[in-house]
Amino acid sequence: MFTDCYCTQFRRSSRALTRLYDAALKDHGIRITQFSLLRALRRLGGAATFSELAEEVVLDTTTISRNVKILAAAGWVSFQGTDDAREKKIRLSSAGARKIDTATASWQVAQDQILASAKDIFASRKGDPLIDTLEKLQALSGAVDSEEPAIKQGKRRKT
Repeated sequence: MFTDCYCTQFRRSSRALTRLYDAALKDHGIRITQFSLLRALRRLGGAATFSELAEEVVLDTTTISRNVKILAAAGWVSFQGTDDAREKKIRLSSAGARKIDTATASWQVAQDQILASAKDIFASRKGDPLIDTLEKLQALSGAVDSEEPAIKQGKRRKT
């Protein structure tokens, strides 16, 4: 169902992109949320506090904590104490580094699909370019519902 609300469209697009990346990474036994945290740890030099990782990926520390437990259970990260007894460092393990290396090609396939779609979006340049962009991103994973033909004909229904 169409809405002209950018926030709703961004949320739909975010979920659609997550499904696209999750599908690309499925054979590697990792989800995009987990892969993104591993990559963030690598960008941060292989280790970071919960607060540092949360800041890097723009999530709250509660969400980071929940997701890092999953990474630790898989053996992709370990924990290390710091001078401050209230904080621990999350350390990317060698298994985590290997997981990044083996899954990156599949992640790149999803990246390339999104880039190709973006190029298509900006080539057409009609209507509301932001809504068109968000709808095309949603369509990458089949998230746009059966009203898509009506949307393409400009018969958008506001909700």
